[in-house]
Amino acid sequence: MLNAAIVGPGRWGRVLVDSVQQTGVPKGEHIRFTRAVARSPDKAAAYAAAQKLALGEDYAAALADPEIGAVVLATPHSQHRAQIEQAAAAGKHVFCEKPLTLSRADAEAALAACEAAGVILAVGHNRRFLPAMHALKWMVDRGELGRILHIEGNHSAASGPRYRPGMWRAEAAESPAGGMTGLGIHLLDAMIDLCGPIAGVRAMSLRQVAVEVDDTTFATLGFASGMTGYLSTLTATAPHWRLQVFGSRGWAHMLGHDTLEVGLMEGAPQTKRFDPFDAERAELDAFAIAAGGGTPYPVSAAEAIQGVAALEAVVRSAEQDGAEVEIG
Repeated sequence: MLNAAIVGPGRWGRVLVDSVQQTGVPKGEHIRFTRAVARSPDKAAAYAAAQKLALGEDYAAALADPEIGAVVLATPHSQHRAQIEQAAAAGKHVFCEKPLTLSRADAEAALAACEAAGVILAVGHNRRFLPAMHALKWMVDRGELGRILHIEGNHSAASGPRYRPGMWRAEAAESPAGGMTGLGIHLLDAMIDLCGPIAGVRAMSLRQVAVEVDDTTFATLGFASGMTGYLSTLTATAPHWRLQVFGSRGWAHMLGHDTLEVGLMEGAPQTKRFDPFDAERAELDAFAIAAGGGTPYPVSAAEAIQGVAALEAVVRSAEQDGAEVEIG
């Protein structure tokens, strides 16, 4: 059993903790949380008590705890590199919420620190673990759709209008290109997983309603394989997720987290629905297994860095009014 500290027990940090334990009791055999590190401990006191977490504001103290084998970072994006490097120096495995960092240089430095220390670095791309996503990848890898020609998707939420002054996600420096860091990064990761590295992007990002950061962001993508892609992400509309792959033999469309529609050249389109699935528990279990020397974590280091490089390129292109930005 891997003992972990949650760093940043806010809304999403609590989702992660709740996925693997209830009132401090682990739901499985791989991971449990025993400590929490918060910027404002008073705000997390009741939750920490309910989940039997030792609560404090000193990250260094958590890293010095010999009973802690890993840290789970649900913290502002700009803090990730330094926090990962500190954890690696302390010999702790790291699970980091996406995006890993906001720049490729920082991502590479964070990974290098973990490799040098011999600890695992895992990135929280939870949609990789959904059964519908596994089915979609199986079709792509098996050639069921023929040669892949194009991929497109949308990930949206109603988070933007809820942002208030003082919330770190409402700061442009933490959320460049609007929803790309909190939402669109999942599409980039899925597309890299399915179709390989992204070679270049053209992006636009704008603010259309009264929120603190951009609410509408979209990008066209060119892949190293020669295929094309498109993604959009909005933070001021109803929640939505879709990912569609087009091939020379047909298409497959993931709609929401539990539906996969398939249309082939022959026959009528088919729809398959999957049972509800706890992707957060699955990713944390996978992290703990990898930390224990078992199956490697599904999101490879190379893919994590490719995702950050693509995110950085989207931000740069949007800042340059849609100019093409190549990814080396």
